[in-house]
Amino acid sequence: MKLKFNILFVLLGMIALTISCKKVFDVDHPGGPITPEQEWGSPDFVKGYVTNFYNILPSWNRNEELAGEAFSSGSGSNSLNSFLKGTYTSQSGYPDRVWDWGRVRSINNFFANIDKSKSVLSDADYKSLKGQAYFFRAYLYYRMVKVLGGVPIITTVQDPTADINTLLVKRNSSLECFDFIGKQLDSAVNLLPATWGSNDIGRVTKGAAMAVKGEALLLKASPLFCKTPNATYWSDAYNALLAAKTELDADGYGLYTDNSTKPNENMWYDKAGAAKEMILSVRYHYPEKTNGFQQGQRPLTETSGLAGVCDPTWEMVQAYPMKNGLPITDPASGYDPTEFWKDRDPRFYQAIVYNGARYDFADITPRVQWIFNAIGGDDGYKTYNLTGFYCRKGIDTTLGSSVWNRQAFDWPIIRYAEVLLNLAEAANEVQHPAEARTYIIQIRQRAHIAAGAGNYGLAASVGSDYQATLNAVMTERAIEFAFEGKRFWDLRRRRMFSVLNNMGTLHAYGPYFNSAAASSQYGIDITQSNSGIASQLSNLIVNSPASFDRNAFLKAITNYKYEPIDPSATSQINIPDAYYFGPIDPQYILQNKNLQQNTGWDGGTFNPVIQ
Repeated sequence: MKLKFNILFVLLGMIALTISCKKVFDVDHPGGPITPEQEWGSPDFVKGYVTNFYNILPSWNRNEELAGEAFSSGSGSNSLNSFLKGTYTSQSGYPDRVWDWGRVRSINNFFANIDKSKSVLSDADYKSLKGQAYFFRAYLYYRMVKVLGGVPIITTVQDPTADINTLLVKRNSSLECFDFIGKQLDSAVNLLPATWGSNDIGRVTKGAAMAVKGEALLLKASPLFCKTPNATYWSDAYNALLAAKTELDADGYGLYTDNSTKPNENMWYDKAGAAKEMILSVRYHYPEKTNGFQQGQRPLTETSGLAGVCDPTWEMVQAYPMKNGLPITDPASGYDPTEFWKDRDPRFYQAIVYNGARYDFADITPRVQWIFNAIGGDDGYKTYNLTGFYCRKGIDTTLGSSVWNRQAFDWPIIRYAEVLLNLAEAANEVQHPAEARTYIIQIRQRAHIAAGAGNYGLAASVGSDYQATLNAVMTERAIEFAFEGKRFWDLRRRRMFSVLNNMGTLHAYGPYFNSAAASSQYGIDITQSNSGIASQLSNLIVNSPASFDRNAFLKAITNYKYEPIDPSATSQINIPDAYYFGPIDPQYILQNKNLQQNTGWDGGTFNPVIQ
């Protein structure tokens, strides 16, 4: 008997999902098709079914322009993003908006059938499979609630033949959804192993589920959902995050360190060593699974067909503190605006490529990155680069220009560093600012910030004053997780879009070649072609004696111009409060009379805020 499931079901607005042949149960096998009962009697099928849930995890979704970190001109436009300008509509979408009821149904189907497999699975496999399914049901809801607030809670496989009115479900409140997510994660924690064997690295662990629970409770307590602070919610978040850290510490997790001064760069390469920091990540491996994100992030001379999709803004460049940990606005920091690249936080050099910086690749080493307008050629400012900087983070420089598409860096969703800073934020909210300070210092120690008098550049009020400590936590998050897709969500969670609005617009700091100084002071033959001039400049940096003052050289031959990336009259950042939550796609509102739109969008009446 061959079973075919061509199911058209209505879910949250009569969304059609067809499970046709070659999906779910209709699988051809040697000897002919088999029944659903036989499928659930196969351990390999059940394990494969759960493995498919890992596609729920997001990867390389950085939203760096929305956070003011970088500008993406890959399309060839220098127009400011419509989100930043406040010209979004409900049909524009929203960053990382998820409305994935097909996968909800798939997970519910797993729970409806898993007990049929209990007799053919070991007890350990049965528990771990259920634990993973609980985790992914929670994580899928977490992704939806994070953007939209409350969504319908559905835990059974809906019957497509039922009365249509029973299928047009209503939204649950945000509070009900957070409670549901927490309970699902508790179930996952009780069933998941603390660690996996070498063949299953990357699967969800007990500690990962606890870390996600802590993050979800942090979101619940944050100003996004609670405009009025709720001490109980913050205490819940703190306790959950402290428990997660305790579990992760016991299981061998921690901050990645090595014998170098740039662990924040090396962790991307050292997969085995960095596994202790990667609490939850999307794994990649060449040639089975690679990512192409870096194609447009690389300079055009080291890639093909695309460039300019992640050029750091001047605002992001200025955000990095100095090596002594002090912000550049502190008179004691030693910051020199004419040599802005000098003596910065070591993480600056692991993320920001400035004009004249060493930027070696496997096929060209030594290599100097010139971004000079004209002299830099295709890499130059106002060609395929609109900010004056390139992003170094997440680029595999062991791959040359012809094999960039082999990149297989893992994408970190939660690093141990984030668990520490989540805990620091919660600790500060429950009146433990001194504890928060210790976690910030751990992050700065690993980054090789100078210890100073033991405060690693932190102000004396950090660890005693609430606001100073909160500011320090948010600053540390901005630097530690730069270009890792965190900043936009942090600003949103704390209702800090004012930080972006106060920028006015995003700016470049474009380098222009001072040919007169280069010729008179350093003997550069400026009659040569642009590439010939660039070659002479590189030779001075690469082959000069140690006494050569590279900083003075770069300062002398460069004139910088501070200018808006988008010079139009409509380039001002003006994000309205309505954008703190995203809209449900209007097509689903039209299809389901019981779905309410969020307030602030199309006259919506659903308020995602808890209090």
